[in-house]
Amino acid sequence: MALEKSVIIFLPRNKFVDLITATPGLGMTLLADLSKRLREFTMQIENLSLKEVPARLAAYILTLSKEQKNKKQVILPISKAQLSNLIGTTPETVSRIFKKMMTSSYIEVQTKTILIKDLEGLLELSDSGSLS
Repeated sequence: MALEKSVIIFLPRNKFVDLITATPGLGMTLLADLSKRLREFTMQIENLSLKEVPARLAAYILTLSKEQKNKKQVILPISKAQLSNLIGTTPETVSRIFKKMMTSSYIEVQTKTILIKDLEGLLELSDSGSLS
């Protein structure tokens, strides 16, 4: 199941190599993008293996905040079930942690919109994982 509509194209390898050879800037842009993606995947693996669930959820909200260029609110682009799979837990646990985060005044959840009320607290939570 795709998360959004996509268009897939096929470029023969030799044509792709010719294009990069003829346009070095394109090769540098591709290399920069692949490096960025590798860094993101490395951070995601680190989060999944080393951090507690509240820290992983806080880190995901902060990542969305950066991607959406909005420090006050983010829109969840996926369902809670997909989010729970992404951070390696169950939908029930995600709901419980959202409730605890709201009780602690870090965030406010309104359907797919998450209002960030305490950015510093959320940053600390993403590092420590401790949610009172």
